[in-house]
Amino acid sequence: MIGLLRHHLARLSFVFLACGVLCAGLARAAPVVNVLVAEPAGIYQETANSLTQALGREGWKVAVTSPGRNSANGADLTVAIGTKALETALAQPGRPVLSLLVPRLIYERLASGQQQVSALYLDQPLTRQLRLLGLALPGMKKAGVPLGPSSQGLQAALQSAAKASGIQVNSALINQGSDLYATLNDMAEDSQAFLLLPDPVAAQRSVLQNFFLQTYRLKKPVLAYSEPLVQSGALLALYSTPAQLGEEAAAWIRESWSNGAFRLGEPRYPKRFTIGVNRTVARSLDIALPSEAALSRQLEAMP
Repeated sequence: MIGLLRHHLARLSFVFLACGVLCAGLARAAPVVNVLVAEPAGIYQETANSLTQALGREGWKVAVTSPGRNSANGADLTVAIGTKALETALAQPGRPVLSLLVPRLIYERLASGQQQVSALYLDQPLTRQLRLLGLALPGMKKAGVPLGPSSQGLQAALQSAAKASGIQVNSALINQGSDLYATLNDMAEDSQAFLLLPDPVAAQRSVLQNFFLQTYRLKKPVLAYSEPLVQSGALLALYSTPAQLGEEAAAWIRESWSNGAFRLGEPRYPKRFTIGVNRTVARSLDIALPSEAALSRQLEAMP
């Protein structure tokens, strides 16, 4: 009798142990994601909200922290939103990192030589930008691109994009904001429009107002890279919204989770994008533009 009781207890212990292991496995079936936000406001927070909502709908565990309070212990993946967040995440190696809201050149400088790190870039593909200029401005053949010390590394990529889009690119280096006026005047002679790229010098806040004033005087339209810039004086802007970036990043994260590990793959440009148009600038420059929806359809249809 005692032996039979011991046998039943042993079986029950095994069942409880098996259930415990199974429950622990189920609890870890959904990975833990640490979202590190450079600033708890603006596009950083909006992107974080979009990402966490998209992952939360499927029961994923997501924690949102800031660089000053970062604690990624136990996380399977860190999503770093913004440059400051990426710097913090890279200082704590040992887990995969996905970068958001960081331009390609800055990401490559910070993440060079790092393992298990990838990015959904802030900026748009150069070919896509030049093609948008061609769609919006029929007959467009030449675009001027002011480059700063950081973005001058894009010269080869710009020439490649020029061949793909059929639009010639004239670039010039601006070492400091005071160079801007003379550089724009020189480039205007051989440019029908300007392409403004994210660069700490060429697109610094202190010179942007003068940039748009001078391009307006020269009657040269500008394609920029954010919604605030199209409101400030650019004719067009090509960008991904925080909602688009968050949702695209969430889909990428889900697809890269396999067999208990993240395999993010190579950095990439956003697939989804938004086109902004400043109709006031268009009227002032006597430019008849298609609707944003029409431009988006045409651009999406291009390879």
